[in-house]
Amino acid sequence: MAHEITSTDGLVLHKKRAWHGLGTIVEEAPTPTDALKIAGLDWSVIQTANVNGTSFGHPVKSDKWVLNVRSDTKEVLGCVTSNYMPIQNNDVAEFCERLSMDTVVKVESAGSLFGGKRLWFLLKTETFDLGKDGKEDPVSPYVLVANSHDSSLAFSARPTSVRVVCNNTLSWAMGRRQNVFNLRHTGSILTRVPEARASLKRYLGGLDDFKVACAHLRDTKISRDDIQKFFFQMYERCVEAIPADVPGMSDEDDRKRTRATDSIWEVSNNFDRELGVAGQTYWNAFNASSRWLQNRNHSKNPDTLMYNKVMGAANDNTSKAFDLALSSATV
Repeated sequence: MAHEITSTDGLVLHKKRAWHGLGTIVEEAPTPTDALKIAGLDWSVIQTANVNGTSFGHPVKSDKWVLNVRSDTKEVLGCVTSNYMPIQNNDVAEFCERLSMDTVVKVESAGSLFGGKRLWFLLKTETFDLGKDGKEDPVSPYVLVANSHDSSLAFSARPTSVRVVCNNTLSWAMGRRQNVFNLRHTGSILTRVPEARASLKRYLGGLDDFKVACAHLRDTKISRDDIQKFFFQMYERCVEAIPADVPGMSDEDDRKRTRATDSIWEVSNNFDRELGVAGQTYWNAFNASSRWLQNRNHSKNPDTLMYNKVMGAANDNTSKAFDLALSSATV
């Protein structure tokens, strides 16, 4: 199942149904505690005392490893070291409740993936509009809180945002490519709420700078020559170097160059499709690039995962493309 939402996962969404048609849709954005119950995430993680098994017919036992087991389905979520402390789903919800006192409002979405191995809450702040001349181009800032029960993710919180027009996910945290708050599974997250709130408040304060940067990209025109130059630079910064077109080039270099040319053609099409909304600007050039970067590994499959966009390589590449657009627009 490409969206990784199994029959034992839960999902709640505010108003808008996801592409896969799963989850519970609510008209009023719920609180984190309510979202936990609506999405069916109010189960806990139980740890075994140790790991027992067999190897080639012989019993094997280890006190250095334990199993994280889901309380309701008894499914094994992960094999972790004995000093690994589970961060329970209700603690994540309470963390979000306390976090929201002076930074964010309600839950836009919350759910689990891989049978409960990963969990997220997407907390929404106020949308701002970058549209001009009566055209709407809304951007919705969020705080993403994520956790795992299989040690694949540390507990983390980070600002992110979505350009609603084309569902591009934009990274806007000052000091990008890093979580604003990060905690290994060795202690209680609730004791770290004041630290997390202070950190997020500091980063959310940078939202004004992000708005100014986006407006600058929106207001800065880009020539047709500079568009192609930007797309080539973006590709080399985010994907790989493009070999020069020289006589006698190797088959591998020829394939790399063809791949790059085809990709930049796709990005250019993204740019042309949004000329009516974003115009011939660096804002359009950046969004055309980020849209391609987020979907390039799923070009034949629309089942692009939200967490890959906001937490994976696509997020890092979006940050690189944003930095490139900003530096190019201010030369």
